Amino acid sequence: MDQLELCLGSIQEMTEGSIYAVVDRYAQAAWIAYIHFRHVRGKVPGHLETILDEGDIDMPRVSRIRHAHGYGAMLIPDPTPEITCGAPWHAGMAYALDYMRALLQTAERS
Repeated sequence: MDQLELCLGSIQEMTEGSIYAVVDRYAQAAWIAYIHFRHVRGKVPGHLETILDEGDIDMPRVSRIRHAHGYGAMLIPDPTPEITCGAPWHAGMAYALDYMRALLQTAERS
């Protein structure tokens, strides 16, 4: 069976449709190879990429949908914020991964 990369940001920035309906449809059908946790604010052509907890997508809702269908495969954070410190990319990646893990844990407990 073919599977797809489900990029949340790419779908969210489209002018029509619902990101939640897309996640529900493809998670239910088990067609997702991995979910690209990319966050945006706005629609094409005026969209802006944001960090994971600042865009228009309700990421906790996406996590609940994904969990409801038993999706347990890979999630990829993007973009990672650069934290002002000695290792800005590493600290930003830790931030993004911790945020995603908290979403997953919350979805699993609800």
